[in-house]
Amino acid sequence: MVRDRCKKIPETPGHKKRAFYFFLVALMFFLTWTAVSRVKTASKDEGLASDEAGKKQGKAARHLLIATTTSLYDSGLLEALITVFEKQAGLKVKLLAVGSGEALALGRRQSADLLLVHSPDLEKKFMAGGYGQRREEFMTAELVMAGPASDQAKIRGLGFVEAFSRISSGRFPFVSRADNSGTHNLEMKIWTEAGVKPEGSWYLKTGQGMGESLRIASEKQAYILADYPTFYRLKSSLNLEVLGRDEKNKNVYSAVAVRNRSGRINAAGAEAFINFLLSEEARVLIDRFGRDSETGRPLFQTLRPKDEAGESER
Repeated sequence: MVRDRCKKIPETPGHKKRAFYFFLVALMFFLTWTAVSRVKTASKDEGLASDEAGKKQGKAARHLLIATTTSLYDSGLLEALITVFEKQAGLKVKLLAVGSGEALALGRRQSADLLLVHSPDLEKKFMAGGYGQRREEFMTAELVMAGPASDQAKIRGLGFVEAFSRISSGRFPFVSRADNSGTHNLEMKIWTEAGVKPEGSWYLKTGQGMGESLRIASEKQAYILADYPTFYRLKSSLNLEVLGRDEKNKNVYSAVAVRNRSGRINAAGAEAFINFLLSEEARVLIDRFGRDSETGRPLFQTLRPKDEAGESER
């Protein structure tokens, strides 16, 4: 009888429900614990990633990305300035040589820290749009009309407007950079003053920088509007002559610090480079960079510092 009482009691439906609920509770506890562990791990990884990003940003701050007009790059002056600046500032400068229009576009996209350009109208629009932090005009350079020695258009010694008019009237070959650079924008203003809309087979568009456009003009024996420092540096390899100068039309170079809208801009580096360009050391370097061996004209001329000229824009 006792043995009969000790027989295993079969499970009832109630027992099965309790076991099932216990299993659900255990499963929920396990899933909750796993999720919390993953969140903690993710937070830790995110912190490490943030630290790594900070390290990378600190490393990037030791570099200064400058978008520069090709005429300044081709002249050789910028290389001389950067060599001195890098030693003083402890920054490594990287260059993007493009036309002034493209340099300003890079600034709008936050893809460069500093712009060295020579297109005043475009620069003022850039500043008015809130894309620039600081703009300083720091030097000028001559522009010249270059062309074949035969000078079939008879423009030697003429001002730019009259020279352009004669070239278009005779449909003599003319090379245009056509790259929205400062030189190209000035060229288009001169065509407008001359009352000419340049088009046709005589008007050759390169879409290239100053140096390459000069080489093409030499090959085609065409006329071209060029910055004199680049022409002077390349003249031994060109079959072109300087045929005219115009005091009313010069390249005015500006340094424009890009406003840091994205957090990626090396604002301190850009400010340091502008201050260097306005320093006495840089002014002496620019003024002594080179002179025309025939005329004695300086290739570049510095402008007065902002505290004297009062031309700074912020």
